[in-house]
Amino acid sequence: MIYLLFSTGLRRAELVGLNLDQLQPANPDRLRQAGRARLCGVHHQARTRRAGGAGRTARPGRIVFLGRDTRHALADYLQTERPGDATASTQPAAIFLAASTIGSRRPDGRLSARAINTIVGELARLHDAQTTDPDHKLGHLRPHDARHTFAFTLARATGHDRAELKRRLGPASKRYLRLYTGPPDDNAADYVEDL
Repeated sequence: MIYLLFSTGLRRAELVGLNLDQLQPANPDRLRQAGRARLCGVHHQARTRRAGGAGRTARPGRIVFLGRDTRHALADYLQTERPGDATASTQPAAIFLAASTIGSRRPDGRLSARAINTIVGELARLHDAQTTDPDHKLGHLRPHDARHTFAFTLARATGHDRAELKRRLGPASKRYLRLYTGPPDDNAADYVEDL
């Protein structure tokens, strides 16, 4: 799950909503060998404001490509962990399932947004406990921080290609697209230092 968050820029709600039929290929062995695995039809429920009040609208799904490390981590999860948490009511829907031993698990077994927050926060806490350098501590980490990390990395890799960012991130505000495609002032200062 963590690999998927950091390497795809998925929103927490998108991750929660993923189903096995969106993963191509979904077989763990084929997933490890695939050169181009992907998630199809990834949806984001966006809030819209209407005269009658706020509502939700579904935007068209996008394709999310999976890198090698993510494919391998996801294949390992599907092969070793997920089968132990799957029940008749979970097959074959959700990719990510809550542990079957959790008493407050949803009836369909799907991992909840709150559980994702807890997992990401705990990872940051464990990291910080093992890190002595205060400059390398993560502090409070949220799932959405992974989306920003992915976006900045993708922007750098694509030469700050705005169209590619929109395609890979799905709906993103103009403010964030400007942030990802425009260098921070620290970097801009470095660019002109030796001119």
